[in-house]
Amino acid sequence: MESYHSFGNEKRTGRMTKSVVAFTLVALMGLCALVYGLSSPRNVGMRMMTNVAPSINVAPSTSLMTRNLDSETAVNMRHKSGFKRLGRPQDQRKALIRGLVTEVLRHGRITTTTVRAKAIRRYVDKMIGLAKRGDLHARRQAYAFIYDKELVKNLFIEAPKRYSDRPGGYTRVKKELLPRRGDNAELSYIELV
Repeated sequence: MESYHSFGNEKRTGRMTKSVVAFTLVALMGLCALVYGLSSPRNVGMRMMTNVAPSINVAPSTSLMTRNLDSETAVNMRHKSGFKRLGRPQDQRKALIRGLVTEVLRHGRITTTTVRAKAIRRYVDKMIGLAKRGDLHARRQAYAFIYDKELVKNLFIEAPKRYSDRPGGYTRVKKELLPRRGDNAELSYIELV
């Protein structure tokens, strides 16, 4: 008679799976460690492997079995952290950033969430850097990014005068005192220096 697992429709057979064999082997190693009085159950696997097969050259510091798993100094790798994703797909995120940058350059100061303000800061600085450069390629790049064409013309006239002595850091992000009413989001304003 065949029985079924309670969590799936897989049939249980009389054979032991690899995971069951591995679990049994680890449990046996731990039992042997207690019987023979080895110092730490975590080191059992490496010690038994080196006693059984001394020809295996495994550095204890790099092995998973000898690593101290309780250490609080473990550092998580920060993959995909080059930019803020703002909880949107790429096309919506790009449109949001372009719109916010256009409004900052038009009004000089806008209020938005702190995360958005910090995300658009680099793009505003880049547009002002393009305006300071002033060549045709920089102008075309600005036209491709900023929605308002008249704004680009004014930016390329005024930015070189206003920021001629400043090498970078054309924006300032300051936090608002009160959060947004609807969802309690932290607000900041981003302004041109």
